[in-house]
Amino acid sequence: MSDTETNNETKNQEQGPQPKDRTTFIVLSSVLLVVVVVAGVLLWKTNILKTGPKPLALISGTGPAIIIGNKTISKAELNRQINLQVALLKQFFATQGKPFDPYSKANARIIDQLKQNVIQGLVTLTLLVDYAKQKGITVSDAEVNATLSGLEQRFGKDKFSAVLKESGMTMDEIKQQIKAQLIAKDIFTGLEKAVKVTDADEKAFYNQHKDQFNVPEEVNARHILVKTRAEAEKIEGQLKAGKSFTELAMKDSIDKASATKGGELGFFSAKQMVPAFSKAAFALKRPGQISPIVQTQYGFHIIQLIARKPGKVMTFAQIKPQLQQILLQQNTKGSFEKLINDLKAKTKIDIKVQ
Repeated sequence: MSDTETNNETKNQEQGPQPKDRTTFIVLSSVLLVVVVVAGVLLWKTNILKTGPKPLALISGTGPAIIIGNKTISKAELNRQINLQVALLKQFFATQGKPFDPYSKANARIIDQLKQNVIQGLVTLTLLVDYAKQKGITVSDAEVNATLSGLEQRFGKDKFSAVLKESGMTMDEIKQQIKAQLIAKDIFTGLEKAVKVTDADEKAFYNQHKDQFNVPEEVNARHILVKTRAEAEKIEGQLKAGKSFTELAMKDSIDKASATKGGELGFFSAKQMVPAFSKAAFALKRPGQISPIVQTQYGFHIIQLIARKPGKVMTFAQIKPQLQQILLQQNTKGSFEKLINDLKAKTKIDIKVQ
């Protein structure tokens, strides 16, 4: 139902399982230099956009940009880091078929948010690398090179090199960035191993969030969508005269995605459709029953009920395996954030740029 599923939501619980490999962690970690802050996920695909005439110089002047304890990040280095993220952000928008111009005033807010995230990410990584040295946590050159090779393979070596060129970053700088992120991954993994999730923890979480594990009532229905009420009334008359709903849907419905299936939409919950459509569909009580004409922002619908599926509450036993993973991630994330905040509290941090 391509024209009516504007509120389509996933039916699965978002568990956020921990990434299984280092490369995935680099892409997904919420505290590191995430490639696409706005979109939330990095997709490595073909770059169909033209790059800017030169790297952006968002931080003007020379000298230090950030001082973290006895470590200094220069304005030039910060610009290179920002430009790397800008180049990758353009890659992401390219996968969506949307051009992204970092020089445009319309995108100034996105670039500013990206800049702030880069600054905070560099602070976090610097603190974690320092912490790792104190704790004897190390990452080998072989691990760095293997991760780099994996990224080049996924991205395409030529395109990866083009992104580096656009950002102004050297291969050595990229390797240092990867090394810092792998160190952060190892710290996270160490904290995860220390987390214990008990049955009591799982039961308490389940009881506190039971409503989140409800499976809502669903209906399976078919519909016919047309542009005008007059068209809908004509079809309504044909249905009352005994014409086949599926045949009329295939012939007249402008929702072509469902029309090929006789108008069938499959099972959906009330929240997955626009309100007027859901209200009419869920008001139908018996299979084969047909609704009055329903108007939405997409046009005029006639709906036929196929089947109903009652809602239910997932029991603790059914949801228990997911609860363990949810709590493991939640508690580890809390420990990780506490560690970062503690390191920040103990370290003099001077951010000299806005």
